[in-house]
Amino acid sequence: MGQNDSQSDTPASRSENDGSASRRSRKTSGVTRRSVLGTTAAFVGAGLLGTNVPAVEAASTATDEQFLNWRVREAAHAWKRGYRGRLDRPVGLTDSGVEARHPDLGPWNGVRAVTRDGELMLTTDGSDAVDRVELDATESFAGTIGPGTFLTPDVRRHEFVAPDDADEITAELSWSLADVNDLEFYVENAAGERVATAATAEMPERITVDVNGGETYAFVVETYVGLVTDYEIGANYYRYEGSLTEFTKDVFGGNGTVKPDTPKTVGWYDENDRYGRYDRPRDENGHGTHVSSIMAGSGRASAVDPERVTEDAPRTTLELGESLTYEVVARADTGVYAAAYGDLLEIRIEGPDGEELASSTVGTDDTSEWDNNVVDAPTVHDSGEATYTVYVTAYGGALLTAATVETVSVGAFLRADETVGDRTDDGATTVHAGLAPNAGIVGLQGLSGATTDLATYAQEFSSAFNLRTVNMSWGYVGGAPLGAAGGLLASDPSLVADISAAGILVAASAGNSATPLNSGGPALADESVSTVSTGPLDGLAAYSSGGLAAYDEDSDTLYRIPDVAAPGGTLTDLARAAENGDPTASEDAQSPIRDYTGKAGTSMAAPYVTGTANLVAEAMEADAPDAVALADPADATVDDALRLKQVLLATATETAFTAAPYHRAHVPTYDFGDRDPYEGYGRINPGAAIDAVTRELSGTTRGVVGLNVPDDERAVAGYLDVDAGTYGVDLAFDYYSGANKGAAEGAPHLDLFVYDLETPAENGEPNVVARTQALSGDGSLAFTTDGGVYAVVAKLVNVPGAVNGTDVRGHVDLSVETLQSFTASGARSDDGSAFTGGQTNQVDVTVEASENVRVRDVVPGAWTVLEAHSDDVVRTEVDEFDEKTYVYFEGTAEQQSATYFAEAPETLEESGEYTFGPVQVSADGGRTWVQLDGTSDTNVVFGQQT
Repeated sequence: MGQNDSQSDTPASRSENDGSASRRSRKTSGVTRRSVLGTTAAFVGAGLLGTNVPAVEAASTATDEQFLNWRVREAAHAWKRGYRGRLDRPVGLTDSGVEARHPDLGPWNGVRAVTRDGELMLTTDGSDAVDRVELDATESFAGTIGPGTFLTPDVRRHEFVAPDDADEITAELSWSLADVNDLEFYVENAAGERVATAATAEMPERITVDVNGGETYAFVVETYVGLVTDYEIGANYYRYEGSLTEFTKDVFGGNGTVKPDTPKTVGWYDENDRYGRYDRPRDENGHGTHVSSIMAGSGRASAVDPERVTEDAPRTTLELGESLTYEVVARADTGVYAAAYGDLLEIRIEGPDGEELASSTVGTDDTSEWDNNVVDAPTVHDSGEATYTVYVTAYGGALLTAATVETVSVGAFLRADETVGDRTDDGATTVHAGLAPNAGIVGLQGLSGATTDLATYAQEFSSAFNLRTVNMSWGYVGGAPLGAAGGLLASDPSLVADISAAGILVAASAGNSATPLNSGGPALADESVSTVSTGPLDGLAAYSSGGLAAYDEDSDTLYRIPDVAAPGGTLTDLARAAENGDPTASEDAQSPIRDYTGKAGTSMAAPYVTGTANLVAEAMEADAPDAVALADPADATVDDALRLKQVLLATATETAFTAAPYHRAHVPTYDFGDRDPYEGYGRINPGAAIDAVTRELSGTTRGVVGLNVPDDERAVAGYLDVDAGTYGVDLAFDYYSGANKGAAEGAPHLDLFVYDLETPAENGEPNVVARTQALSGDGSLAFTTDGGVYAVVAKLVNVPGAVNGTDVRGHVDLSVETLQSFTASGARSDDGSAFTGGQTNQVDVTVEASENVRVRDVVPGAWTVLEAHSDDVVRTEVDEFDEKTYVYFEGTAEQQSATYFAEAPETLEESGEYTFGPVQVSADGGRTWVQLDGTSDTNVVFGQQT
């Protein structure tokens, strides 16, 4: 039933104020496209450049940032703020495995996590330290199963009693119908509790579990599809002879100095196989390796050798049969890369003997990094140096097409033992590093089974490895419809809840079967950050699952996805990250693993969020105000996980306007900071998320937001740590800059928010204290508080006349000041969190202030305020542009209570989430309205068919 949420490779891709200067100098230029020709042997195809060949100069450092992987360019926003991840604050993943032989993900420190007698234990013993002696006793079952549905799976249960001398049972489930790929296989104890699960969507399903001799267990097989298949279960028993030596030293090792041989993968867990198939971290599928690379790859295998770079700006057209040709002299055990900007390009890398090693294309609908086409290949010669050839040609070879070429960069990589990659600010420039390049990695081999184990031992994993974040790029085939039966959806969400209780934030892929399918699995959990996928310019990928996930009518539980959007690639623009090697090859037999490959899916978007979360967690632990700082991992609780989650969601930006041309199939709407059914709270923003918890605001702060992503940032953020009082925040647009600033047809639309950083809303969602729309770039708001820490975030919503990819930047001023001395607090309650169309909601509002105030509430415009039945309502005021209704209550007083009734919208098209509030008060007769912390409430409406 489980599946990895990634798309397969396409044949074409086998291939201002941030307050700090860059902590590492990369090669930059004052122009967008520049001409630099390196000192390596290189030539351009004769006759193709004409007479207008620009002058060139020697390259002294690595390639220009514009030629790097899009992911690296955005991650640099966090890196230059001083955060690259910490080895002793690793990311984790439950997935197909980790290829620790890849320089980006290794080396491995040799530490295994195992379970013994119900406890988690660390050891560096090899897999042969304990003999697994096979017993004569076996188990064998067979049967027929199906059909089933998601609501009513077909289930077969087979009990067995473990022999007295058995310590372990290993079983395989196979079936006859190849098209059935979502059989779930698990083991229950006598109490009916699940003790091990296998759900890889592969045949056979394998499971290994400790057993106690003489006790009763059961194999359980489930199917959720409408097909019938025969199945067989075969199982062998083992006992252990010998013992493991507990590892009690520092898991992370070293003295804090990062060197090429400093461990990267710091823990490996594979209880499903009991380390019987491989004695070191391996990955048969490659999915987990790709995911690991996105969130935490060091980039060591793509560290650019600055002495072997050629950069060129031909700015020419290639007709049929024409090409640009470049030579790269590379050393053995390194690699070669090529990157180009243009249209309808094909890039090929050939080895010394003329064999094609890699190729990549930019097609007509590709928007890859604004048409930055990157391809790379490991060197294939055995020793010394050899010459590799890069061809830039028109797409399709023999096809009658012409290509335009703007700029090109080709070069060679360093050897892995010569560099730490992007792990440190003085390391080498890399093409393919992950978001948190210095974070350690803990790989838990397996999907739902490994997740079950992590949930069982969550506190132990947190203490042993200092886990902050875990990635789960997998889900269920078929998804969960509305009205799902009680208890059916509870398994994985409850596992995530147990993991979150240990202070570990889970980022999960929302699924790849479009709305609303693929809604099962960890993405459903309230505590997780469910993620959909975008292309580089923030357009939602057509395959991304979204919408209201599921409503469990029996338990009155609402499951909602997604929370955020993040880059995961499209089918014509794949996310490039590390590729696994042959898992069966020995260390000596396997040639150096340096490959990268392209995949697209919400599987690739979720680790983008996991890596970002790791960086933000690093910032919150080290530099955030005490009231919102994260506890040490061993002491962390669910409150820490939810505070971290809120920062990610609160600093995400909506894309309805900025990415309008790039959305595929799903088109988000402008929601003024509320959850959208297709992109959640919007596109994740690493730099703004870090600033929200590390940059204290006072007076006036300069900021820049822009459309030229990934180089421009989408939001300006900081925090306020204030005493009791009333505070004002002003946002003012100053001017545009950028090569295309003339495209702007007016001032930008920005939204200004204040969030309570100490107390997130339910399930870690943003707790909006105050917000206003700066429709013409200028806006003001006020809020009152008894004191606390608040995030202030100004988000770019729209630049009239321009969209993402346009070189337009808006310069703004963000100012804060203390206003009136009065304070106020408020609360609201209503009839529930989910309503059917036309249902009436009773809303009760209370306010307590230090002086007489007027009170009003904010109601979503689609709801109808029933004034005739609301005695406390004096009048209502409809703001059609903002799509909200202000409800005014009679009288002024220091203490007030009011009740009114509102009717939910009735049509199916109006189904969705609606936010009431925040409650507002005025102490100056209505001239200034102050918004009250904690008085917002989000309700979901299931409209009815008309």
